[in-house]
Formats: sequence, structure tokens, C-alpha cells
Amino acid sequence: MSKKKSNNTIKDIRRHAFYNACLLATVVILSVMLLAGSVISISLKKGMGNMKKRLGADIMLVPRGEKEKAENMLLEGSRSNFYFDGAVYEKVLGIEGISEVTSQCFLKSLAADCCSSEVQIVFFDPDSDFVVGPWIETEYKKGLSGDSVVVGSDIVSENGRIKLFGQEYPIVSQMARTGTALDSSVYFSLDAKAELLAHAEEKGSFLTEEQKKGDILSSIFINVDGSHTTEEVIDSAHKTIGDIFDVVYPKKLHESLAGSLGRITGVVSVISISLGTLLVAILLIINSIIMKGRKQEVALLRVLGHTKKDLIRKLLSELGIISLTGAVSGCLLGALIVIPFGRYIGQSLNMPYLGPGFGSTILQILLIIAGVFLIVFLSSIFFIVHTTNIEPYLALRKEE
Repeated sequence: MSKKKSNNTIKDIRRHAFYNACLLATVVILSVMLLAGSVISISLKKGMGNMKKRLGADIMLVPRGEKEKAENMLLEGSRSNFYFDGAVYEKVLGIEGISEVTSQCFLKSLAADCCSSEVQIVFFDPDSDFVVGPWIETEYKKGLSGDSVVVGSDIVSENGRIKLFGQEYPIVSQMARTGTALDSSVYFSLDAKAELLAHAEEKGSFLTEEQKKGDILSSIFINVDGSHTTEEVIDSAHKTIGDIFDVVYPKKLHESLAGSLGRITGVVSVISISLGTLLVAILLIINSIIMKGRKQEVALLRVLGHTKKDLIRKLLSELGIISLTGAVSGCLLGALIVIPFGRYIGQSLNMPYLGPGFGSTILQILLIIAGVFLIVFLSSIFFIVHTTNIEPYLALRKEE
């Protein structure tokens, strides 16, 4: 399109400013709705898929009375202070029917020299672990010794090291993003616990009497072998270590959350389809009104020698500018509304929320722009063709 034709198209759009503004607003709203709905749905499903990897244990044993805190830890990545005596783990190892078992110990929000905010300190056993491993993006070749760490995705370090309580530790790997508080965690081997607690206390961090004991664990994760049931293993655990624990079922938590996700996405789909249908109906009405008001203009241009093909091209050019402007503006507005508040949206829904990456977001925007462009085209083409087919003398006499 030449510069002169482009200027003429803009002038024609301005000449019918009110109805074109209504059309533009409708396109913007449609684009915002489509982008917001798709990003939220994709992020919830992605968060749920990643959570499934994290909830990879049949049973999780936690100290008695701490079940709710433990469930929040699994679902949101939040950390709390509750502990077993370390000797409990050795007793659990002897329970019949266990195929895998590992333990974790965590400290709630200890300050770190590397970061402006507090970080979560997590201790785990790399040799027996099957819970943390699925989140580690790159395998650490030399093992996780007491002087090295794995960090969450939100921990940033320029020199490949992290400073905690006056000590520097090399970062051997980084976790994949989880969309929870785990992203600001630092993961140590259980062997490093005593030394790290000593450094923390030296630097003035408050430690409880339990934490000062050193030989403590927060949770024990268990997978049951195929020849036993979870109930049998739990009964054996009660006989072995007594009634000092509560049981959390990570996989059942995932199933329950997946059901909730299905209901939420169903509601989002119904709302999106309903609003989308309403907006398409509005587009049809606006396009009908616009073309009805331009019948005489089109007829006059026909009399002056313009062909039907020229007029269709001209009208579609105007519509293309409006729809492209509206779709781009709507997508940008939708991105500004949804993306910065993704974690808040997940917390409000009490669901894992893992926002799309930059490349995925750009692809979504491009697809929605193309989709909106197609919707606007289909909602207008009938009226454009109908108007250009009216005999000029009839349109000028206002008989159609």
C-alpha cells in the first residue's frame, strides 16, 4: 500500500470515527479476553504438570499436628519449622514394603548475603532423593558436597557462587521454575546441615532449641513397593515409631488439585465462549451498521469508476488497520494485566501457577492476533460484499 493510499485509508477511518471506535474497542476487549484466558489456562495446566513431578511420593510422614503446614509446603512451596528426631529415619528404613525412602529438613526464611529478600534453606539427601531431582535442570557431575549447593530459579549469581552467612558456596546446578516459594530456595546436602547452622548462629540468625540439636528432619518421603499397600506400610510405621507422625498423601493431593483445575478451566472456558459469542455478535452488528451507513459513499465511488474489487480491497484495508491495531493493543494490555500478577492469580485460586516463557508468550500473542484478525474478517466480509453489489442508483436513491 502506497503512502498516499495509506493516508487516504486513515482519513476514511477518521471520517467514520464513532463506529470505528466502537469496532476498535470490541476488538481490544476480545483480544484481552482471549490472551488472558489462554495464558491463565496454560499456566495453570503447566503448573499442575510440574507439580505432579514434585508430588512423586506415595506417603509423606510429618510430625504429628503438622499435616496442614506440610500440605501447604507441597502445594505452595511454603516452609515451616517442624521436626522429627533424626533417629526416626533409621527406624523407617527397616519397615517392610518400602521401595524408596528419602528425607528432607528445611529452615524457614533465613537471611542470605546474596539476596535482597530471605531465602529458604532446604537440606536433602542426593543419594536417596527422588523428590528434588525432577526439578534440577542440569545434572551435577561431581555430586553435592557440603561446600556446594543447588539453587532455585529465582536465585541469581553472576560468578556462579552464593554467599550465605559469611561463607561462599559454589552453585553446581539450578532448579527449573516451579512457580512457588521453592524458586527462592537454596538446596544443601544433609551432610552440610551442622556446619551451616553453626555459621548461621555465628552471624546472628535466630535458631530454635530444636534446630540447635542438629540431628533433625522435617519430613520423610516414601514410595511403597508393588507387593504392599500404603495402609500396610502406615500400620507398620505406627508399630515401629509410634503415633508421633501424621500422614500426607502427595499423589492424592495432586488428584484432588487436578479435579479442581478441571472445574476452574471449565468455568473459564464457559465464560470465554459466552463472552466471545457476545463480542462476535457485537462485531456483526457494528459491521452491519457501518456498511449500511456507507452505502451511498460506496455507490458514489462506483459511479466515479471504482470497481467492486477496488472497493472491497479499500474497505478490507480499513478493517485490517482497525483489527490489527485493536488486536495488538488488546494483547499488550492483556499481557500487562495477566503476566505481572501471575503468582497472585495462582495464590487467589489456590492453584500452582507457572507462567509461560517469553517465546511461548510471543507465540500466543501472534496466534491471537491472527485469530482476531480472522474473526473480524469473517464478521464483516458478507456486509462488505453485499454493499458493493448494490446497484449504485438504488443506493443513491436510498431504496436499499
